[in-house]
Amino acid sequence: MLAAFGVMARLAATPPLPEAIENLREIVRNREAAIAGRTALENQLATAAVAGVKRQIGRQIESAKAAAGALEALAVQTIEGDPALARRFAILVSIPGVGAVTACGLIANMPEPGSLNAKQAGLLAGLAPVACDSGQRNGPRRIQGGRHAVRTGVYMAALSAARFNPHLKRFYERLIAAGKVKKLALTAVMRKLIVLANDLIKEDRLWPPESPAAEPLHA
Repeated sequence: MLAAFGVMARLAATPPLPEAIENLREIVRNREAAIAGRTALENQLATAAVAGVKRQIGRQIESAKAAAGALEALAVQTIEGDPALARRFAILVSIPGVGAVTACGLIANMPEPGSLNAKQAGLLAGLAPVACDSGQRNGPRRIQGGRHAVRTGVYMAALSAARFNPHLKRFYERLIAAGKVKKLALTAVMRKLIVLANDLIKEDRLWPPESPAAEPLHA
């Protein structure tokens, strides 16, 4: 049945990712695993009572920190070795609030920016509000689906952008003043960052402070 559906739908094969992005994705995911392991060890350390156990956990935490740092440097090195990825990285880190770690994660986990429209970018990241209607009932719009790794990676960038990116800060504050809860307003900032990244990469330009986005910063 699946084969028959594939023939009927005339589905196109998904081309493999470039080797540089595949390598970057492996590095980024291993760094994320090192960070998760460090967090688990820190939780263990908080409840440990035996001095010897505390020393051993402390050593493991330092090892996990070193591994995460080395993998971050390796990710940047991998990007710098590919001119196309290096340009994409430069565009992303030019956006106030987006650092090297976030940029590496976006390039690895969402290589499509530049080929999408605003709605597609939001949906792919799982940050576009989706209707929850049935018959005459209009349910609340929710974000769902998409790529969890992208949402996780852009969350901290959105927190920073809501405070230090002058344009997105005004956008965030306008939503709060309109009565939106902070979580919803921050999600909107996350979506704006993804859409903005897609637009800048598509236009192959850095973030200019006087022209923050290709689309108006409306809710």
